[in-house]
Amino acid sequence: MKHHRRRVAFLPALALLLSLTGCMRGGGEDMFALPAPPEDYQNLDAKLSEVRAAIGGESIAPMSGTNTQTVQLQDLDADGQLESAVAFFRVPSDERPLKIYIFRQLEDESYAVDSIIEGVGTGIYSVSYENVGGSQRKEAIVSWQISGDDRTLGVYSLEDVEAIELLWVDSYTRFRLADLDNDRERELVVLSLQTGEADASRAEYYDYDGAALALKSTAPLSTGINEIKLLRSGNLAGGIPAVFVTSGFRDAPDQVVDILAVRDGALTNITLNTATMRSEETVRSYTAVASSDIDRDGVLEVPLPVLAHKASGVSDDFWLLEWRQFDDKGRPHQVLTTFHNVTDGWYFDVPDSWTDRLVISRQDSVSAGERGVAFSLWQGDDRPAKTFLVLYKLTGADQTNRAGINGREVIFTDASATYAVELMPQVWDTGLDAQDIAERFHIIRTEWSTEN
Repeated sequence: MKHHRRRVAFLPALALLLSLTGCMRGGGEDMFALPAPPEDYQNLDAKLSEVRAAIGGESIAPMSGTNTQTVQLQDLDADGQLESAVAFFRVPSDERPLKIYIFRQLEDESYAVDSIIEGVGTGIYSVSYENVGGSQRKEAIVSWQISGDDRTLGVYSLEDVEAIELLWVDSYTRFRLADLDNDRERELVVLSLQTGEADASRAEYYDYDGAALALKSTAPLSTGINEIKLLRSGNLAGGIPAVFVTSGFRDAPDQVVDILAVRDGALTNITLNTATMRSEETVRSYTAVASSDIDRDGVLEVPLPVLAHKASGVSDDFWLLEWRQFDDKGRPHQVLTTFHNVTDGWYFDVPDSWTDRLVISRQDSVSAGERGVAFSLWQGDDRPAKTFLVLYKLTGADQTNRAGINGREVIFTDASATYAVELMPQVWDTGLDAQDIAERFHIIRTEWSTEN
C-alpha cells in the first residue's frame, strides 16, 4: 500500500495531464499518449463524483490558511502515509449546507467515507489538522464563514463516522495553537475582539480534559484595540512558550503587543499594566517592523523604536530598534539594536557605542540606481553631523563597477542587487572593517504565517 499512497500525492499533476489528452489527436497517438492515471486516483475521483451526485452539491475550497484545495490528502493517523482524502462541498438547499467529507483508502485501493462534518454559513474560512484531542489521530479545526468578519469555530474528532464535536465557539476573531504548558500537546488560544463600549477584548485558553476541549481560563487584551494585526507563538526568555498578539488601536496609529503565557495553570497577559489595562511596555508608534527572533536564539524579541538624531535640514524620522526579550513576569531585557531599512530590504546590527551618537539620513541617486543610507556622527544640535559610513544598494547593468568606486567594498550580492559599504575612518574610526560590516548586515526575509 505504501507505494500506492505515495502516488495519490500526485493527483493534481495527473489531473492536469488528463485535461491535456484532448489535444493529442491525429497520427502517432500511441507514441504521444499520456500514461493513464493510477487506479487509486481513478477510484478517488469516482468516489468524489458519487458523493457529489448523491448530495446534489458543488465542490468548494477553504478560503484562507495553508489548506485551500478542494481535495486535500492528509495523514490523519500519523503513520507517515497519506491515507485520507478530505473534500469540501456546498449543498445550497440543505439546512446545513457546508459539508466536509473525510475518505479513507481501503486495502483494495478504493475509498470509503470515514466521517462527515456539517456546518452552516456562506463558506469554509479555514481548516487545519492538529493533535489537540488526546489521541494519536489528528482532529479537524474548522472555521465556518458566516458573513463578513463573522466566523464560528469548531474542533472535531474524526475517530467515528459521525464526527464528534470537541469544541464550539459562537464567535471569534483569531486563534492560535501552541503548547503553552509544556505537556507536549498543543492547546488552543482563541481571541475575541470587542470594540464596543464594554471594551472587553480577551483571550480564551482551551485544553483537552479527556472528553472535550474545555475552557480553562481567560485573559484580557489591551483596552482600546480594534484590530489584531499579527498573531505569533514563540518563546520568552528561559524558553517559556507564549503567544504574542500585535494589535492596532482605534484612537491612534500606534500598535501594542500583548504577551500571553500560562502561569500557575492559567493564561495570563504578562505585559498588561493593570492600572491602564494596556501593555504599556510594548506600545509603539513606529510599526513597520514586527516582533521577531532577531538574534536567532530561539526567543521572540519585541522591538522598541527609539528616534535617532536628525540631520540638519532633514524632516524625515529615522528609528533605531531596541530588541527586547521578556521573561514570564513581563520584564524586558534588551539584547540588540538594529536599523531597519524596510524600503530597500535590509537591516544592520548597530554597535552599542553608536546608538547615542548616530545621525541617519538618505543618500540616494535614483537615476544611477543607487540607494544609500548615511550613518553620521552627531556633533551636537548646533553643529553639522559628519558622515563616517554609507551603506548602498546598487542596481542596474553596471552595479558591479559602481560597487568599487570611492573606496566602496561589496558586503553582499543577490540576483537583483549589489550591496556595498563606504567607510570613512578619517571621520570616525569605529574599529570595524568591511568584513565586520558584512557580518552585521542582513537581508530582510519574508516570514510566512499560518495564522487563522
